[in-house]
Amino acid sequence: MNPDDLCKIRPGRSLMQNSLWHWDAYPELPDLLPHSAVELGRFSGPGVVRTIHLTLNMEGGERTELLRGVFLRVRYDGQDIDSVWAPVGDFFCDSFGSESMHFASIVMAKRPTNSLFCYLPMPFRDGVELSLVNTTDKPVLGYGYVTAETLPAWADDTAYFHARWLDRTIDITREEVPLLNTAGRGHLLGCHLTAVSRCPHFARREGICEGNDEFYVDGAEAPACNYLGTEDFFGFSWSWNKVWADNHSGTTYLGDQDGETRLACYRFLLNDPVRFTTALRARINYEHEINNPYLKLARAEGNGQVNFGIVTYWYQDKPVDATKV
Repeated sequence: MNPDDLCKIRPGRSLMQNSLWHWDAYPELPDLLPHSAVELGRFSGPGVVRTIHLTLNMEGGERTELLRGVFLRVRYDGQDIDSVWAPVGDFFCDSFGSESMHFASIVMAKRPTNSLFCYLPMPFRDGVELSLVNTTDKPVLGYGYVTAETLPAWADDTAYFHARWLDRTIDITREEVPLLNTAGRGHLLGCHLTAVSRCPHFARREGICEGNDEFYVDGAEAPACNYLGTEDFFGFSWSWNKVWADNHSGTTYLGDQDGETRLACYRFLLNDPVRFTTALRARINYEHEINNPYLKLARAEGNGQVNFGIVTYWYQDKPVDATKV
């Protein structure tokens, strides 16, 4: 937010909707049962979602299943497509069963007692529907709310917020890591990434960090932006060595135990979004790392597999199906 806006009186009406917590003023609020969905917020436009808050618990206290098994879904303007589709943990940058550190950035926060916040603006022209979808066999309890406000009119330069989920095991010595492939006009806002590997050469994240984050704009054959190191794109250098978080980037979890390397990090391009006019293709590419000793050993032994869980955040001029980009 621009601090100057705090003192400005503007037209608009404040909106809010509660969900899940039926032990208080709203006993009619439904539970999030197994293999079902509940509405978080539904508003008519033009308007913009300002805040999403969730604090969730699962029967038995299981948080890994909760954070990867309950999805946030957002649909715009009455369309039957999911412009946001991502597990709540990864979407809110809460990883590995809530083992990731607490942090507070301008656009996302994880606070104690499993309190998750998103402040990314989500404009909508005609309407918006936000839901939680439970894909697990267990009921989910908790509390959620969404705040929004009306807009006096829909401006032509307003874009819709999107979030895409990737859960894939990739041999990084032979394959690229896809981040986004979309057609339209907009800008990339950032990513949240988890990586898990049992490759012995990737202990301390060596090798995993050495991919180039490449962004091909409007069908160009060469990347407009090319970060020479995945950890550099995520705001760190010389691998990931300590947890740290700020407004722009954070490494919220590091772990090396029982032969398994784990990493969680985020980057929000608040000052330098990757803008595109007709299309954007984004990936992490390891093919140029021919001199990296860890990747050389992994390639020679056929052991370069990494399980990636990635949420890519972006804005686009029209709603698109995030499950197909």
